[in-house]
Amino acid sequence: MNVLVVNQQESVVSTLNIEIIKTLRGTFSADELISTFTNFFFARMIVDVTALENFDDVITYQKLSIGLPIDKLILLIPPSSTVANNYFLSKLISMGYYNFTTNADGIMYLLNTPNTYKDVAHLHQLEQPGLPAAPTNTRNDEPQVFYSGIRTLGIKNVTDGAGATSLIYMIKKELEEKYGLSVLGLEVDKRDFVFLREKNMVSTDKTSIATEMLKAKNFNYVLVDLNDYDENVCDETLYLVEPSVIKLNRLMTRDKMIFQKLRNKKVVINRAVLNDHDLKDFAAEAGINIFYVIPPLNDRELSDVIDGLLKKLGMIR
Repeated sequence: MNVLVVNQQESVVSTLNIEIIKTLRGTFSADELISTFTNFFFARMIVDVTALENFDDVITYQKLSIGLPIDKLILLIPPSSTVANNYFLSKLISMGYYNFTTNADGIMYLLNTPNTYKDVAHLHQLEQPGLPAAPTNTRNDEPQVFYSGIRTLGIKNVTDGAGATSLIYMIKKELEEKYGLSVLGLEVDKRDFVFLREKNMVSTDKTSIATEMLKAKNFNYVLVDLNDYDENVCDETLYLVEPSVIKLNRLMTRDKMIFQKLRNKKVVINRAVLNDHDLKDFAAEAGINIFYVIPPLNDRELSDVIDGLLKKLGMIR
């Protein structure tokens, strides 16, 4: 089922012969749409861009791309508007918007045959990105720092209290103090960061996270303690498992299919006290691949173990 968000171009979409589960009429901010549809299942959302407040401002679309599944959006753009020029469209393509059109026939085509980047590449005017300068190492045996393009890393507890908050804190300290990178920590719908008393660690909620992420344009990396929030907001996500008997049994009672869901995900065993043999047995029984293993660590100190994780993620080399 599809969603319509319409305003000045409602007459264009009124001719469509498609199933509609919900229609919004009027003008809405990006935050309002995100709040309305964050937990709302839909197949595709057709957005008349005139229904967006500040629809000629690229920041509006950046907010939407953070808070909604961008691959499900079809943008209906007025042909004579400033949004319809190649420069603006290139900005949208850079964010991952590949499905946009100016007419009803285009909407029907995209519903049946969604675009890929290849389909819009001819419109894309590439710009040389200004990447943050990497600090120069003075010793040959130190890892080389570079900005990898993984801007947002999500960390999600799979077992209860698996240590996402502490791991974000340790990764942040490692990147800042050892490599001179700027890092923002965000946590969603919790207030644990306050106890760390660390700058640039912000507690937010589901309706405000998009705004907080937009403010992070001057940071090299954003680390997100997702809790129950959708991991699609991040470029990459680590799934933390603490493999104690009681926590695993509690997890399986809550969700018997959890390890099937974690197949092909980056599963990190945190606070691991199991030996290599036990870890292999656990991975085989669960049917998962273990991305990385972290033993109990002192969160007051920098750690070679965290360095190893950052290398594997491609954040240092």
